[in-house]
Amino acid sequence: MALFALWHWEFSRGERDARQHAATRLHFYASTLNAELSRFQWLPGLLARQPRVRAAFDETASTPQASDDSRNRNSLDWHLQRVAQESGAAAIFLTDSQGLTLAASNFDEEGSFVGHRYAYRPYFIDAIAGGRGEFFAVGNTTGRPGYFVSAPVMGPDDQPLGVLVVKVSLEALEDTWRQAGETVLLADANRIVLLAARRSWKYRALAALTPVAMTNIRAQQQFRGAPLSPLARSLEDGSLVLGAGDAVSLSSAAVGQRYLDESLASGPLKWQLHFLMPMRPLYAQARNAVLVGLAALFSLGLLALWMRERQARLRLIRREASVMREINERLEVRVAERSRELEATRDELVQTGKLAALGTMAAGIAHELNQPLVGIRTYAASGSKLLARGAARPEKASRTAVMAGSNFTRIGELAERLGDMIRQLRVFVRPASQQPPAPLALTPRVDFVLELLEERLSRLGITVEREGLIDTLEVIGEQVRLEQLLTNLIRNALDALDGQQAEGATGEAPRLRLRWQAWPHVTCLEGQAGGCLRIEDNGPGIDPQLRATLFDPFITTRGIGEGMGMGLFLSYGMARDLGGALRLADDAASSPLSLGGAVFELWLLTPDLASRNQARRDDVDQISSQAPQA
Repeated sequence: MALFALWHWEFSRGERDARQHAATRLHFYASTLNAELSRFQWLPGLLARQPRVRAAFDETASTPQASDDSRNRNSLDWHLQRVAQESGAAAIFLTDSQGLTLAASNFDEEGSFVGHRYAYRPYFIDAIAGGRGEFFAVGNTTGRPGYFVSAPVMGPDDQPLGVLVVKVSLEALEDTWRQAGETVLLADANRIVLLAARRSWKYRALAALTPVAMTNIRAQQQFRGAPLSPLARSLEDGSLVLGAGDAVSLSSAAVGQRYLDESLASGPLKWQLHFLMPMRPLYAQARNAVLVGLAALFSLGLLALWMRERQARLRLIRREASVMREINERLEVRVAERSRELEATRDELVQTGKLAALGTMAAGIAHELNQPLVGIRTYAASGSKLLARGAARPEKASRTAVMAGSNFTRIGELAERLGDMIRQLRVFVRPASQQPPAPLALTPRVDFVLELLEERLSRLGITVEREGLIDTLEVIGEQVRLEQLLTNLIRNALDALDGQQAEGATGEAPRLRLRWQAWPHVTCLEGQAGGCLRIEDNGPGIDPQLRATLFDPFITTRGIGEGMGMGLFLSYGMARDLGGALRLADDAASSPLSLGGAVFELWLLTPDLASRNQARRDDVDQISSQAPQA
């Protein structure tokens, strides 16, 4: 209770001081506003009695509408413009009895009042009735807000001929409030903010508007279609909750910032001048007083707690030191045991590594030699059948002999290829090749591999699609390795499609697509130019669990005894040796252009880039050879 009483006393004292300061500032701002408005109270009546103004209605009666050329320096427009400039008024204009503007000080500006009707404005309605009109509104013609004061122009029979209106801009007052850094606003009888130190608060409501008020505002077009959204909500203690530019819920006191509201009647039309002060500093001041009162009490309590905690901490440290000594002794024993086990394990791993390397080499050699041997066996069997067919049908002997000869030629090529492979077995021991990759036509290599696998393609009923494989297409490679690489990738696709002669995994006939696409900058080729050969099928695809280890040795998706799992491992190494890369595409399942199965991408360099790189290396070697020896 004592702390609450201290808080309440400090808060009340701060609130009282703040309200006294607000009252002083309000009287100052109210006197400034009244002085600004009183400067123009006499001007409409004075101008309305001038003969030149009354003569305008005689000219209007004789000539209903004067042309622009007839408006000379002696005209009423120039006169009103000169008076506006000397008096400081924003605009002065004259209307007839129907609200139509006959002359205006801004006649030569784009937003001239001339020709516009303002019969719906209260300042016209009051003045044409013989009284004096006052109104604040946003101009429908110029879009600029202002305070309008008007007086009737009386005829010889004391009947109003028209209305003379003076528009006063109050934006200078807003600038003064803004520069002072104080929260001041002016609201009308409907509690709509007319002027404010913060621009976002203008034309917002401090209280909910009644339907009658909304109807009058729309009929008078006072705020030019502004939404008039709620800005504040009054609390029981007289304070306001305002939003910082956004709409404020009239049912929630937690929205926006809370202000002390001190108001004073000022100006015409039941205006209220508000001086707002945020209440957060008052709460902070009261809170600080309470904190100061609590500081001494907390200091004693904290000292007692610190002493007790220090004793407990010392006991804990002694206990932990004893536990750590025991743990260290156990760790020393375990480290010694682990060291002996690691020595034994290292010796076993060395021996296992030797055996694994030998097994990997043997598996690779067997896999590489197996591909051409399958081709030789296929061509030999086909040649034998052709010779037997020629012997059975002598009339077709010459044709079958030619076809058999072609098969035997292929057998010779494959045998020569086996010899090249045996000579290049060092590729599996040393990654660098003595024969560097050179420009090579890609399309003939693809044709050769497809022809080698033609019998299996026909047996499986696979449709082969080719895109971008033109005859002039060249890549950087080595013939035997490139053919072996293409053979491995296409054979993998055929294995995936095996057993789908009737239908593929996607409900279509088995399909194989070979598509080439060139790229100027390839990330996997270290930003160099090259191209990508995509080998796609509509088989079942790759198991997501195998994607991370797909290119490791002895990883296969075939059944037991059907594959050694070396094809993709060797193909990955061949692609790197050719300066390219092999990877499994990420968009195989999501891309609408994919066939739906696995998609392998073989990235290869193009000859132009390779020749430029070789020329650059030759230049570097030449410069190095010409450098003086140290």
